[in-house]
Amino acid sequence: MPLNALGQYSASHKTWDHVGNILPDIEHSEGERPAIEFKPAAWLPVQFLDKYYEDWNVVMSGKILALDNDGRVCPAQYGLGGATITYTQNDVDAQVTDVTTGLPCNASSISASPIDVSAVSAFLGRTSVAMAVSRPIGVAPYAYLRWAGGDGSNPANLIQHNYIRQHQVAVLCDYVVNAPLVPAVQTVTSLSFGAPSSNLSTSSAVGNKPVAANTVRTPIAFSGGASATLFINQVDTLALVTSAGDWFINLTTGVVTVYAASQPLTISISYYHYAAAPSTVSKFSCAVGNLKPGDFVKCDANSNYVVAAVDDPFQDVVGQVLERDASFPRDAMDRVRTAFAPAIGTNAAGALPGYLGQLDQMPGSATGGMPADISYTGAANTIVRINLVSR
Repeated sequence: MPLNALGQYSASHKTWDHVGNILPDIEHSEGERPAIEFKPAAWLPVQFLDKYYEDWNVVMSGKILALDNDGRVCPAQYGLGGATITYTQNDVDAQVTDVTTGLPCNASSISASPIDVSAVSAFLGRTSVAMAVSRPIGVAPYAYLRWAGGDGSNPANLIQHNYIRQHQVAVLCDYVVNAPLVPAVQTVTSLSFGAPSSNLSTSSAVGNKPVAANTVRTPIAFSGGASATLFINQVDTLALVTSAGDWFINLTTGVVTVYAASQPLTISISYYHYAAAPSTVSKFSCAVGNLKPGDFVKCDANSNYVVAAVDDPFQDVVGQVLERDASFPRDAMDRVRTAFAPAIGTNAAGALPGYLGQLDQMPGSATGGMPADISYTGAANTIVRINLVSR
């Protein structure tokens, strides 16, 4: 107890100034879709024509994103070594801005393509300003339309003064996303079969594994010898190879078992596989290579998902695979009758609108029961689910 010199109680008191100060609030928004007015870069080449709105998309949903010199959103592929920008007549017609001049694309833009990103020394026509693209920041939750022109608000500066549908876009930074897993191109391998035992003959393994499922987009076919009579009915398990024409392939080991009375000779198999990334992909977002649960992924040359190496910089990792789902088709979707069955084309090029073509086929019998994202990308039957991390 505090006492004064006379031994009396002397209390201490709090004093304060009733006029306080306002302290800054550091919170801006939740991190899944930051509340920031992101804008697509005006120099992005067109990718896919929206038939309904008659307007071009420049970034497809699910693509990995980065930022250019001006903080404008662009596919993260342009930040990788060796990246190029290619303009076509479609970009001229859409009045896309030439990345080297800052003016609408013209015939010179086409003739100068492909433009090496690292060689752009006057970004949008600015003298001595080299083009620079950041590390990945997230993914596109939906397709982005071409930039409407100007600042996106003043009608006097718009490409079409009475038209603007999308002056800003969202970026998805923290979520779990689906990505169809697209296998490498078709490969042909010669198989060596052993002598039959109980009418079952087993082959050597194919050269590339794992093998993609046998679908209308990734067919498995046999040639040579008596293949026309041996490989008629593919079954789901080895135990079901019980009669003439039955065959089974172990997608993991690449070994084929067929019902045969005598040893099959001179048999070749053509198949798709995940041992490597495909040389070409559609415009739609996908994952490539043999991704497995637990793998970390990064951006590839098409702004798609590919496995990250153990020595890749932390800044390049955009997510981690949580699941590899190959349970398609399901819910009896393959028994739902949809238009254009049998399918019209199966390569899912995805580069053009599908007027009565590949992209007009609704999921069901026309796609082998596969959902649209698998069908559009040319995948077999597998989707990987990726958790966007470290963004």
